[in-house]
Amino acid sequence: MTAVLGAMLVWVSVVVTPWAMRRAVSLSDYDSVYTFPVVTLAIVLVLDVLALALGLVGVRRPTGRALAGAAIGIAATGVLGLLIYVIGTGVIMPRFA
Repeated sequence: MTAVLGAMLVWVSVVVTPWAMRRAVSLSDYDSVYTFPVVTLAIVLVLDVLALALGLVGVRRPTGRALAGAAIGIAATGVLGLLIYVIGTGVIMPRFA
């Protein structure tokens, strides 16, 4: 459940972040331009790590291994995607600006 919640929050963040940034810029509040994406992606990271840990615990139980495996897959993909996003926007993109 936490893995799915983290994945859904990523999509909400992707959709809402441009609006939140435009709103901050229109109010000349440049200090909080990156507040929404940083907070939501930090919550996603916590949810994904929690889902990964719970999935690893669930795999050791005799029942529910398929759901635990799905949670591990979704959470691992979420953490990997988040790392790629942070590296891409923080390291690679400024070189092209």
